[in-house]
Amino acid sequence: MPDSMLAGRLNVRTKQFEVKEVPRPTPGPGQVLVEVRAAGICLSDVHLIDGQLNPLFLQGDEVTLGHEVAGVVAELGEGVTGAQAGARVTLQAGEEVDG
Repeated sequence: MPDSMLAGRLNVRTKQFEVKEVPRPTPGPGQVLVEVRAAGICLSDVHLIDGQLNPLFLQGDEVTLGHEVAGVVAELGEGVTGAQAGARVTLQAGEEVDG
């Protein structure tokens, strides 16, 4: 698998948006890595762009937009039993699923 991926990143300080190459995350224990095939920009993303919302736990000035996604499970973290690589999935922010 590649070491990097593309992500739509917003600098919350300058309000500049850019598609950037970023490090590919590695799933931890009990997590899966999802290869995003489609992402929606929702009202919370708009509020980030217009400054009405600030991320609570942001490390640095940039955030990836599009947290409502559809894709496929690309990689399983240690101990994951309820998912399979290649499975089609949809996700929404704040939802946690045991698997």
